[in-house]
Amino acid sequence: MIVGSLTYFDLIFVMTNGGPGNATRILPLDMYLRGFRSYDMGGAAVFGVILVAVGLTVSYLLNRLSGSTTMDSQLEGA
Repeated sequence: MIVGSLTYFDLIFVMTNGGPGNATRILPLDMYLRGFRSYDMGGAAVFGVILVAVGLTVSYLLNRLSGSTTMDSQLEGA
């Protein structure tokens, strides 16, 4: 759920468009605005790489903190 919250672009864009001011501006929305409104695809790509790095880091940390380092099934024959 935490990693999925990094991709709430559509809800914020439709409901608030990043406003009032920049109060609800998140990384995916910044990436969209920089790429398609400012025509800065290089800057948008940098935001995309940062978003992937943050998502992977959070996923890794949550996996390590939860203690589930192995992905073994608890069901026999499953």
